[in-house]
Amino acid sequence: MRSLRLPKLGSVRVRAAAAAALAAALCFGGGSLWLRHVIYTNAMAASVETAQQVVRGVAATYDTSAARTGAESGALVDRTPRPEASMSEAEVSELISKMPDGVVDDLFRFPFFLNSFAVVDTNGKVLLAQERMAYYIRESGLAFPSKPPDMQDGWTGRVSVLLSPSRNGERGHKLDGQTVTLVAMNVQDTKWHVVATVYALASPLPAQNAVARVDQWLIPGVPAAALFVAVCAWLVAGRALRPVERMRAELARITAADMSSRVPQPRTDDEIARLAETMNATLDRLADAAERQRRFVADAAHELRSPLAGLRNTVEVALEHGEAADLTAVKATTDRLQHLTDDLLLLARLERTAPPTGKPVDLAAIAEELVGERHYRTPPDERFTVVAPEPALVTGREPELARLLENLLDNAARYARDRVTVTVTKPEPDLVRIEVHDDGPGIPAADRERVFERFTRLDEARDRGHGGAGLGLAIARDIAVRHGGSLSVADSDGGARLVADLPQSPQTPVGAGQAGPRRR
Repeated sequence: MRSLRLPKLGSVRVRAAAAAALAAALCFGGGSLWLRHVIYTNAMAASVETAQQVVRGVAATYDTSAARTGAESGALVDRTPRPEASMSEAEVSELISKMPDGVVDDLFRFPFFLNSFAVVDTNGKVLLAQERMAYYIRESGLAFPSKPPDMQDGWTGRVSVLLSPSRNGERGHKLDGQTVTLVAMNVQDTKWHVVATVYALASPLPAQNAVARVDQWLIPGVPAAALFVAVCAWLVAGRALRPVERMRAELARITAADMSSRVPQPRTDDEIARLAETMNATLDRLADAAERQRRFVADAAHELRSPLAGLRNTVEVALEHGEAADLTAVKATTDRLQHLTDDLLLLARLERTAPPTGKPVDLAAIAEELVGERHYRTPPDERFTVVAPEPALVTGREPELARLLENLLDNAARYARDRVTVTVTKPEPDLVRIEVHDDGPGIPAADRERVFERFTRLDEARDRGHGGAGLGLAIARDIAVRHGGSLSVADSDGGARLVADLPQSPQTPVGAGQAGPRRR
């Protein structure tokens, strides 16, 4: 039976699920806190509004001629301190009969607040206290301001007080130990003098109860929602990564011996499909490079076999007949081996090193120097002519750029009859062009790309007899490409015409362009 394979903790699937769960927890948690705040604020606003209706209603009981007379004489209605007293039914009825209709409707909707108020004089002395207000005055020593508070909100004001627990240590109500809001309203006489203040409790219990009912759903709901989102992210990530796993398995089966397989490419037009396309393109390049390397090794072995066989044959003949070896033939064979080995090492170095970032190099000066060396050889080679109107700077490594020109000159010298023209110009502001034109047999159009392949020789004159191993033009093109340029065979009326285009260096010497054409 196939065992269940759990992903590692650091896998993409686990990280995606964890990130989704965290994001969901933050979103749902933040939304829940905001919802609780809104519900609590609205409920408290309703409690404050109801308390305002209570203080207005209670204050209205003093708006009678008898009350005004008593107030003016310093004797308010029911002024005897009775913190533990409660209103009788007759007093309640009388109070309600004197309240406006709207206040009575609000009080009957919220009877909880009806008897939870207190009346104090201008010195903070309690004249009347009912229910919970009476409890906190009596049991916990609730005190009121010694002067009437300022009225700011519709002739009412607010005071924050701490409702301490009972002095005997007994907990008498849910509000013990909480800071609550008392809504106040001043009672004035006919001369607008404050004679008493009515305080009503804006209880936070309705808001707390409303929030508690919401918490019953939010506390288990937020983790459940985060878990649900995590599971969904887990499943979606697993489905999205399934093609990646198939690609990984296919890549694991591909070896250097068999690079014909390719990773499966999904039909969807998304990032994974583009990844598969890129991987297949990379595998194509790797397979091509491996094939080129195999051909290169085989060709190199074949090229080395011939001079080594000739050298061995010369030595064996000399040993067999007891004669001295033909040192001239040995030297020629050794030179050929050394030249071929140098070319192979240069090709390997060009492939593994980074593109050059050297200093500005004057290709016109290099062309003149290389052609001048051929004029002074023994015997001299007078077929070469240089046309370089002005300095031509290219950023790169001077030995590599000199090797590019030397290989082009060697190729032309191998097949030219009477004339080789080397031209170094700047056909465009940011371009340096090198043209090597010989009057030899030329290169057929069908072979113009094949001549740049390694160990490639064309028929007839282009063979080993002329000393070429088929690496010169391949090396020259590699150097041109590494310097950001190109090398190709161009059309010509006769002979072969090779053109190398390289980007001009941004540094231009002072006085460039003032010198006339230079020929050698």
